[in-house]
Amino acid sequence: MQIGVFTAGEQDPAGIVALAEAADAAGFDVFAVGEHHNPPYSSSCPATLLAHIAARTTIALSTATTLITTNDPARLAAEYRTLDLLAPGRTDLVLGRGNTAKVFGWFGKEIEYGLPLTIENYARLTELWPGKPYVWHAVTHSPEVADLAAEHDDGLFVFAGRTEPITRYRDQTAHPRIGVLADTLDEGLAHEPDRLLIKVGSPGEIEKLRSQVCSALPHRRSSPGSRERTTS
Repeated sequence: MQIGVFTAGEQDPAGIVALAEAADAAGFDVFAVGEHHNPPYSSSCPATLLAHIAARTTIALSTATTLITTNDPARLAAEYRTLDLLAPGRTDLVLGRGNTAKVFGWFGKEIEYGLPLTIENYARLTELWPGKPYVWHAVTHSPEVADLAAEHDDGLFVFAGRTEPITRYRDQTAHPRIGVLADTLDEGLAHEPDRLLIKVGSPGEIEKLRSQVCSALPHRRSSPGSRERTTS
């Protein structure tokens, strides 16, 4: 199991970088940042944030999530391929449809078409970037996204309190990989995911979480040199 931390992006960019550096120093496997375009968030450009973080850390990097619906697939391919070249073997993507009607409108889209946009734009991203790193699909409002993940042998990410799509996904794929976003370590571990990301808001919370991981999983060494360097 990979254990990491994520932020939705409530901190300013410098604060997000500080979180990533703290996670790296604490020996976590993955750091992930969400994409949001409305207050109070400041993570509207996760690829830029992650590129800066890549230069300052050695931790694996991901998103939580990247909006596949409102972003141009060509732009996503350009930005994240550049990130992948800057930090080879350290990056992957968690794609999500988003759930804020206002944000859809800012990008000239309509939230009612969230699912078809997800399917159409993912096909285009795959066409443009056939050698893309590992992809996860986050599902909250559209269980059909679990079908998309299974069809392409991708991973599935769910929130700890909304795990219903997991069964649907497992029934369709020979190589399931489950990711869980959780507020606490215990609620995340209960689902035995392949990747667990815990929400944090400060370096102090990361240090507290490190202690919790050491107590809950004593067999797991918590030092930067001990973690796996693969995200696939």
